[in-house]
Amino acid sequence: LGPSGSGKTTVLRLIGGLEPLTSGEIRLDGQDISGMPINRRPFNTVFQDYALFPHLTVAGNVGYGLSVRHVARKEIARRVAEALELVQLGRFADRFPAQLSGGQRQRVALARALICQPRLVLLDEPLAALDLELRRQMQEFLKSIQREVKTTFLFVTHDQEEAI
Repeated sequence: LGPSGSGKTTVLRLIGGLEPLTSGEIRLDGQDISGMPINRRPFNTVFQDYALFPHLTVAGNVGYGLSVRHVARKEIARRVAEALELVQLGRFADRFPAQLSGGQRQRVALARALICQPRLVLLDEPLAALDLELRRQMQEFLKSIQREVKTTFLFVTHDQEEAI
């Protein structure tokens, strides 16, 4: 939690390996992971703009991380279906991001972040672009998902109400 420009996103990017660390260490379970390449870190990020691929369907976006890890197609299909059910978007698998609402795009980004079973999900102001009512609904939704998957979420926000 902090005001705009206070370095919240920078800290998130440092933890995720998206920014080079110039001093200090980033430790995970007592081990220094500062020099660990981004693709080896057991983290996934949900960005403020969701960073979805516009040319891929919802299923393609969610399964992308598994496909670059060369997981078998059948396994990808199974896990994508599970992830989409988890975020209540099973019937949207064949749609493209432009055909979705902001809240739906956010849930696609969350499913994509969770499908590879990370130890930590980094959320960079994921609710900032949503209207107040949808933001409140998504806060509760994120809490319930976090409890269900039992994965740590590191949530960055400038909104005190959101932080509570």
